[in-house]
Amino acid sequence: MRFGAIGTNFISREFASAGKQLDDFSIQVVYSRRMQTAQAFAGRIGGAICVTDLDQLAQSRDVDAVYIASPNLFHFEQAERMLRAGKHVLLEKPACIDAEKFSGLCALAKENGVVLLEAMRPAFIPGFIALKDALPQIGTVRRVSFTYCQYSSRYDKYKQGIIENAFDPTLGNGALMDIGVYCIHGLVALFGLPLQVNAVAHKLANGLDGQGGVQCVYDGMLADLSWSKIADHRRENEIQGELGTLLIDSITNPKKIVLIGRDQSEHTLYYDPSTEFFGMCHEIRAFMEFCCQPPGAEPWKPYHQITQDTLSLMDEIRRQTGIDFKGQD
Repeated sequence: MRFGAIGTNFISREFASAGKQLDDFSIQVVYSRRMQTAQAFAGRIGGAICVTDLDQLAQSRDVDAVYIASPNLFHFEQAERMLRAGKHVLLEKPACIDAEKFSGLCALAKENGVVLLEAMRPAFIPGFIALKDALPQIGTVRRVSFTYCQYSSRYDKYKQGIIENAFDPTLGNGALMDIGVYCIHGLVALFGLPLQVNAVAHKLANGLDGQGGVQCVYDGMLADLSWSKIADHRRENEIQGELGTLLIDSITNPKKIVLIGRDQSEHTLYYDPSTEFFGMCHEIRAFMEFCCQPPGAEPWKPYHQITQDTLSLMDEIRRQTGIDFKGQD
């Protein structure tokens, strides 16, 4: 499949590297607002046509699908343009800044007969699939604790007064959108939407949420989620059931899942010795397979629903904590 790429940051480089592991993958066109940036990225990945005009990318006959990894605020407009041009779209997480915009993109993709998919890595990673398969072994689930706290490489610059995209609240960024989305996706993908939520956030001086959390209430189950861009976490993730507890090393890319029984027995249910962090090849492979489906087949629809529900929950968290991007778009 011939890709165009919007965005030239580190995750786009990981996308290019992961794609090279797959047959029939290539990046033919790179878009950036600055030609020099596009050319530098193209040079790193082995060459591609470089453009600074989105319409030129949308109209390119050398591109079947577009990977969008621009700042969150631009996702909707850029995806809309590519979908209207008949391009499949793999849209980096979070797919949009709110659920309403994502719903509009889903309808547009269907109308134009193309595939839209959120590039949510955990949804397609073997470790997360193994986690879902392990749930019956712990009986009725009573409590979930997911955390993803990672001291951002750009935070030091922020403290020096240098505001890069990741710490610019006008671009739809922040700890919830960039980091917390993984915890929320994991919860929704495994257990659906909660009945009630109570969210908190700590905002930095420029208004960006640096860290936050939410307690979610289900019928018979509680879930505690926490996320941060200004500190690291060291504890494991847990899913507690009446028959035992699952310990998960990472909610973004589980490499080890351990079952602790009520009798204190310990069993490793899943272990991946690979040190590869991102695991993007799985989502790219799934997306490419989706794009080859015959008319009428829509295997991506369950993933659309999870994305929609995840964004809906994030909408409520933003409402409760005063994180609002609507005035920025």
